[in-house]
Amino acid sequence: MSTARRRTPGPVVTLAVALLAAVVLAVDGSGLRPAGLTPPHADGPAVPARGADPSAFTLPLQAYRPTPEQARTIARAETTLVGRCLAGFGIVWKPLPALPADGPRTELDRRYGIHDRDLAARYGYQVDPLQQARYDAAVRAAEQRPRLSADARVALSGTGSPPGLPAEAGPEARRGRVNGRKVPAGGCTGEARRALGSPTQGVSPLVQRLANSSYPQSLDAPSVRAVFARWSACMRTKGFTYGVPMAADDDPRFRPRPGGPSATEIRTALADLDCRVTHQVAETWHAAEAAIQRESVARHAKELAADRRALDAVVRKAGEVLAGA
Repeated sequence: MSTARRRTPGPVVTLAVALLAAVVLAVDGSGLRPAGLTPPHADGPAVPARGADPSAFTLPLQAYRPTPEQARTIARAETTLVGRCLAGFGIVWKPLPALPADGPRTELDRRYGIHDRDLAARYGYQVDPLQQARYDAAVRAAEQRPRLSADARVALSGTGSPPGLPAEAGPEARRGRVNGRKVPAGGCTGEARRALGSPTQGVSPLVQRLANSSYPQSLDAPSVRAVFARWSACMRTKGFTYGVPMAADDDPRFRPRPGGPSATEIRTALADLDCRVTHQVAETWHAAEAAIQRESVARHAKELAADRRALDAVVRKAGEVLAGA
């Protein structure tokens, strides 16, 4: 399944971070591309009005995570610091360009499934194929760029950090020195993250864990199970047999294909959407997950307040780095 279609319970490791070790370049690039995060708000309404756009929904834990602009600021500052550090080793480093959009407009855009009738009528459960093609082409281009040398990768990531010491690293690099200079713990990446005060670009592990768990927990909420049952009954009246909305989206017949979505996929998606709107599936589901997250916020109030202060400090430091760049 295309990642652009998948409902995800929280931000995932982005391509550019994964490419940091694998595709960082001789004249290079890394991408330090921040996860797409929506702006923070403490709460949303208990049940938004019918027809509300789920891409505008928010969840309580977003108040403790970077906004999209903050995430970009932190990533840019980290990239700046890594570049300065590598320059000290005589390594020229150019970040990868930002990847183009690849589907959902926000983290919650399709968290609860499809909701845009015009898109469903054109693409079924798929994303715009031209948008996906641009994203895929950018990924391929990034993967095809030359890698940093083994010794330069040691300067980037250190001798003990993932993905580990390159087998082809030279004797000096294996001892933790590159071009006559001692490599800092974790390499230039580790040094940059320590300077900013966060090993995770401002995303708290606690917030990440709580946000990841609220989605599967919401599936067991009585209100969600009840609305799924109503949705399923509605779909049966239209000639489709699915127990839950995710089953329609995940139907193995509905995969990207050269000729575009089949007529069956489009009919299914439109029926799915009609039943979602009739029974306010997204609104009910979102309200249940928001309630779960509110409970998490109350239960971990002290830790989350500290995480928010730490994030604010990282954002301030990132701004200072960029101001002095």
